[in-house]
Amino acid sequence: MLSAVVLLTACGFNAACGSHSSLPPAPDFTIAVNPPSAAQIVGTVSQPIVVTVSPKNGFTDTVNVSIQGLPANAVSTPTAPLAIPAAGSQRVTFFFPPSTATGTLSVSFAANGGGIDHTAPLQLTLNPVSGTAVLQETTGQVTDETIEIQGVSAEDFNPTYWKQDTLNWVPDVREPMFSSLTTRPYQNIYSPFSVEQPGGWRMFYGGWDGSDTPNDRIYSVTTFDFLTFSNRILVIDNGALQEVNDVNVQQLPDGSLHMLCTGATYDGRNWPTYFSSPDGIVWNGATEPYAAQVSDIVNIQGYSDYQAGGFNAGNVLFRESSDWVLYFYDNFGAVAQIYRATGPSPQDVQYQSVSLQTGADPNSVNKFVIGGQTWYLMGLMSNAPQVWYSLSNDGLTFAPQQTLFTNLSSLDTSMDTVSFVTKGNQVLGTLYGANTGTPDNQLADNAIFSRWLQKKVVITDSSGVQYFAKGSYGPDRQWFQGTVVTGLEGTLVVYAEDGLTPLGSNVVSLAAGKSYRLSLP
Repeated sequence: MLSAVVLLTACGFNAACGSHSSLPPAPDFTIAVNPPSAAQIVGTVSQPIVVTVSPKNGFTDTVNVSIQGLPANAVSTPTAPLAIPAAGSQRVTFFFPPSTATGTLSVSFAANGGGIDHTAPLQLTLNPVSGTAVLQETTGQVTDETIEIQGVSAEDFNPTYWKQDTLNWVPDVREPMFSSLTTRPYQNIYSPFSVEQPGGWRMFYGGWDGSDTPNDRIYSVTTFDFLTFSNRILVIDNGALQEVNDVNVQQLPDGSLHMLCTGATYDGRNWPTYFSSPDGIVWNGATEPYAAQVSDIVNIQGYSDYQAGGFNAGNVLFRESSDWVLYFYDNFGAVAQIYRATGPSPQDVQYQSVSLQTGADPNSVNKFVIGGQTWYLMGLMSNAPQVWYSLSNDGLTFAPQQTLFTNLSSLDTSMDTVSFVTKGNQVLGTLYGANTGTPDNQLADNAIFSRWLQKKVVITDSSGVQYFAKGSYGPDRQWFQGTVVTGLEGTLVVYAEDGLTPLGSNVVSLAAGKSYRLSLP
């Protein structure tokens, strides 16, 4: 009995022998820096560094973050210490004046909150100005307050840039780029589509180009730079149809042109409609303007809903080897999707498959072969304040669409068509029709706008102020806002059209009212 008493007495003093309560974990936080390493050129502003605080165990205090390891002349924006709430983040940029020594810096973000300290490292590499981005004065078209830099067009189509969705689209300073004639009361144009020609492009478009009646027709102009336009003519008259619009054109190596449009009949229906020309002058056997006929409507076999469907705006003709491909969207279809039909003749095609699940209309398809890999680029619209694109490797099925860009202002709130300007394997930019989208305009103020895919040029002055292009002027020029007295002076950095990949840099002194041509190694 004595031993039992001893055991019970020992257990009474042993917490492990019975139920007990433990203290909860103390509140805490973590701090992280993204990216953990970065490089920049002295005399420039860094990419944004994101500092993130994450709470643990109910931590709620504000965290104060100081930045250690920066040279004395460095400037952080915002200035440290940073006050970051629990479960918050802060973007920070750095400016290192041109006189800063180059090399690698070990920077530390020292955080304190609720009496707790943590740090996060950042490795910064400061590179010297390379001197490889050379600007030489040339002739141009600028105002006294403007500086023009030429030679900024995008290089060959780069699928990596397109997939990462960071493309540097620069709006044209002309808003719109191209407007209807005012010779007659009906002034409304859209659906631009450019075809590369020797020494330039032929731009087709639809609408009422200063006409007497509100019947859409197809017109064209020629241009060598999208700055000046000539040979403005009527190509396809509506003829026996009520409307002909939403044009896209394929040119074969023999010089023949093959055009697909939306053709509207007087019963209110819309159909894909085909026209061809051996020389760009004679269309369907008649010298332009050709008067459209009901017989020009395309026959799509095997698509059971064809006779009951509606095919306004979403019809694209594309040449694939010896066959023709028709991508089309049925506005009356039970499912929102883009279909594909093929055949040896664009006039008579056979339904094949679904290419993309989407509620947007296809307006154009371009094909590129890069490094032995085939890429198809589709442009899409939906009368919205944005347009989209989609990529494919086989032309059969396309990846989910991505936003190409959004509208510029109230002038292009409703984007109603989009197509790409190409030169060989380069995508130089886009053309799109748009209007204000207000209910009372009845599509009577459509015009043609443009965005150009260009290298990104950034100039940083000695105080860390950055200057970006205020707009493009055609596919190969950017305009910067300068001052009559000083122009722009500082460190120039040129990035690829992805806006991220550095191509060259230099120290520059640019005079307002002058043009310069960029050359890179």
